[in-house]
Amino acid sequence: MTTPTPATSPPTAQPFTWSALPAVVQDYLRAHVEQDFATAVTHLPDDVVVVDNGETLEGRAATLTVFEESAELYDVTTTLLTVARPADDTWEVGTHLSGTFPGGEVDLRMLFTLVEGVVRRLEITA
Repeated sequence: MTTPTPATSPPTAQPFTWSALPAVVQDYLRAHVEQDFATAVTHLPDDVVVVDNGETLEGRAATLTVFEESAELYDVTTTLLTVARPADDTWEVGTHLSGTFPGGEVDLRMLFTLVEGVVRRLEITA
């Protein structure tokens, strides 16, 4: 009798530490947490794909527009909670947001996919 091979389990998230992330992700997050989106997007390429709450944003300029519009509507505090590495080129950061948006609190997952050291895709989901 053979034992079935278990499915690959998802990565285990660890408490957040800056050192667990590549420098480009650290730089992006430091600015993002401060809601300095103009600086944050400088750490993304012009043709980045950002998926934010199901909406696909094509490029740095579109991303900056959406992030700044949201910042004008709501006051938000971001707390970085966890970090995981689900693939060789992917880092996952768990965050907690609190603020004046509907519901007032939400946990989000930020999934950074890098190609040759550049953030090519950022997915932000609840």
